Amino acid sequence: MHDWQYFFNHDRSNLNLGTYRIFEPEWKAEILHWFSQKDVDKQQKEDFIQALIDFDDGCGGFYRYRAYFLAAEALSQFPECSLGDVIVEQLLKWSYAYFRQDQSDWQILPQPLVKTARKILELTDRKRVIAAFVHLVHTTESRTVLRLAAEKLGKLDPGNKSAIAALLLLTPVVENKQTFCQISQNPGEIAVGDESAIASLVQTIETILSEEICFFAIVDLGKIAVGNPTAIASLIKFLQIKQGDTICFDAVQALWQIDPGNAVALKSLTYILETSASASLINRVVTYLLKMDPENKTGIAIGNKLAITMLSQILETTQHQASEDEYLLNIAETLTKILQSEHLLEVVIALKDYLSEPCYKNSSYRYEAAFNIIWHCAENLTYPDFSKAIN
Repeated sequence: MHDWQYFFNHDRSNLNLGTYRIFEPEWKAEILHWFSQKDVDKQQKEDFIQALIDFDDGCGGFYRYRAYFLAAEALSQFPECSLGDVIVEQLLKWSYAYFRQDQSDWQILPQPLVKTARKILELTDRKRVIAAFVHLVHTTESRTVLRLAAEKLGKLDPGNKSAIAALLLLTPVVENKQTFCQISQNPGEIAVGDESAIASLVQTIETILSEEICFFAIVDLGKIAVGNPTAIASLIKFLQIKQGDTICFDAVQALWQIDPGNAVALKSLTYILETSASASLINRVVTYLLKMDPENKTGIAIGNKLAITMLSQILETTQHQASEDEYLLNIAETLTKILQSEHLLEVVIALKDYLSEPCYKNSSYRYEAAFNIIWHCAENLTYPDFSKAIN
């Protein structure tokens, strides 16, 4: 099979009639092998590469990037490609954003694009990547870019003369910095299993009203009371009384440390997810839930509801502190780990309107959060299905 259109045949009039094996992970190895075959006509390979880098997906560029990245990986098997320099140059632009020649351009480089481009730089034609960095070292006017290029070049090609010369040009800058010393105020380490210490901490949790003091008692209990039934019972009681307060998350972590698999701990996290209005707390809880119980069906189900409903509500909020916006971003990152395939189309439909210039200008964090989740959906949906959902 020598015809590249077996892998990729774009039918603009009806995407369902097209062939899009280039976006199916199980075909990637065979496609790369196809490029390595000597009996495949060189022009066939050139035409395939051209089709990949010219692909206009008509749905925000998500599949255009994927096609381009495949073309870049193919260079490792087809290094003589006439388009190789252009492709590697584009990867560098996406990877390090030194290309921003038109400052009026409103769009940012979303992190999924940057991260993937940097990854593909490691997989494409190595000689071309080295040559591109050498060219950058000799042409850039930015000291920041010069240092970055020289360091990358030194890793890719140890002993490279251009890298050495560039580093010599970069005169070290010495800055005066005030040194701060952290002095531990702990009188000493409490032995694990110390019954009197455990009893004292339990009494503190059950009788002291100050949440700050309770917090330190809970943290210490989680360190020294592994398997202790009194401590376990006390933390369970504490969680049942507090019912979703922020400090409950700390109590859950302590309980899970001393009694892994505790059902009350899982139930308490679920309750926080269902009732809390704090984006930062929800992000912490979801992340911890995945860490302590990756297969937890309740957590996964809640995560999907968050992605479809709560995330949209957060994105629609017009007044956010910068720190809260950064937590949106964190929630988006966490939710991509637990979204189930049956909800992907629904998520794309719910969030697609946030990929607009007005949305970006209003809040680049909300734009990037939506982009990150939709990027994840694009990686796990067929091109025709995704195109229909986003258009």
